[in-house]
Amino acid sequence: MDKQELMKQVEQYINQNRDAIVEDLKTLVRIPSISVDGDEEKPFGEECARALDQALSMAKERGFYVNNHDYWYGTALYGCEKNDNGLIGIFSHLDVVEVGDNWIYEPFEPIEKEGFLIGRGAGDNKSGAVVGMYAMQAVKELNIPLRSNLMLYFGCNEEKGMKDIERFAKEHLMPDYSMVPDLFFPVCYGEKGNLKLSLQAKNGFVQIADFSGGKAENMIPEKAEARICRCPRFYEQAVKAAGSRADIAVEEADDMIIVTAHGTGGHSSMPDGTINAIWVLADFLKDLEALDPSDRDICASIAEFTGDYEGKKLGIDWSDKPSGKLVCAAVKAKMDGTLPEILFNIRYPVTDYRERIETELLKVITDKGFVVKDITNNGPLYLAKDDPYVQTLMKVYHEVTGLDREAYVIDGGTYARKLKRAVGYGGGNGTHADFLPPGHGAVHQPDEARNIQGILDAIKIYVMSILAIDEMIQAERDENSGEQIR
Repeated sequence: MDKQELMKQVEQYINQNRDAIVEDLKTLVRIPSISVDGDEEKPFGEECARALDQALSMAKERGFYVNNHDYWYGTALYGCEKNDNGLIGIFSHLDVVEVGDNWIYEPFEPIEKEGFLIGRGAGDNKSGAVVGMYAMQAVKELNIPLRSNLMLYFGCNEEKGMKDIERFAKEHLMPDYSMVPDLFFPVCYGEKGNLKLSLQAKNGFVQIADFSGGKAENMIPEKAEARICRCPRFYEQAVKAAGSRADIAVEEADDMIIVTAHGTGGHSSMPDGTINAIWVLADFLKDLEALDPSDRDICASIAEFTGDYEGKKLGIDWSDKPSGKLVCAAVKAKMDGTLPEILFNIRYPVTDYRERIETELLKVITDKGFVVKDITNNGPLYLAKDDPYVQTLMKVYHEVTGLDREAYVIDGGTYARKLKRAVGYGGGNGTHADFLPPGHGAVHQPDEARNIQGILDAIKIYVMSILAIDEMIQAERDENSGEQIR
């Protein structure tokens, strides 16, 4: 059977199963699977465990061999994991980021609207799990010849540190090649490094009792709040300064003055169009003369550090040709006693490195009265654009879609950086739900939405990519076998 005839059969299969595909995604989206610190039996909490049970049940119903790996992650196999014929991996995750505020629709009651499915996790990344499952089922149901085995991975901690995939890497043989449907087509051949660090003031607040904001380590905060000890003069000044501003609210409650700042949230790796509520709050407080002078100085430094998304004021801005500019976003604010602490999520270029960032950062923050409290680093992923694997998937994408898009590098991070011979590969077509207002519809934003046709197209692309990878694996094995004979 030639490729065109096969693609027609796959399209027919997808069209016949369109309603089931959407319903399965809705079923997963209804589970509020935010990864939390759980217990020994359910390490990422009850809801992630429930989502994993549901996904594995769906895969088992389709005739795949499933395994729940102590609720750290799950796998569904078509064939056998340990087989000399090769293994192709598809890696999805079922955990989602926190809901946040300002939703128009219910986050865990998915709804179809204008060709999109709206709900937390509809795009990131429960649609990836559904794409992988139906791609495997299409191969199985259509009896498509395949010598390699297939494995679909369901993760539960991608959004909160990727402890799940790190455990997988210790417990399993790596697939020969892996695809991660957690982005947009075509191929993502590079991921910037991910550095998380906390900056803490050396001196504590005097008048500010609490300064907080942000709910996740990879989200731009859309809300931040300061609680200030009751002071009539400060309250009057704050109310007057807030005026008719929609982004600042001032009220009195529980013997405290509460100043709330509102921004526009989004993914910390894609901050364009967002407004950081931590910056809004600090920038507002620094100009209030009724606030203690030392508190104003600390707020001024926080406002300076958080006022751009390139790390310029922190002295760490950098760029390279393959991946562009460094991205630096304040994602959380909290207190350690009286000491304010700001967590930054930094996505640095693929040719950059942690030591440079730390050295330059210290030159700035030391003079501003701050220290580095905690720091963790995930190095970048980078394959050459002309890598045979990248080129193979690009060829499939062009053949299936007829589109001439370029492979790309992202500021964010996926499971690909923890695997061998892995790339981020689609999951969606990049179409935005333009009927939603600004600040809505993208991953990690309120009213997260995924184009349904993009999901259906992704299944077809994945089926054809599985066949192409299978050919790669067998060609490599034949070549290695020939070399051994010689």
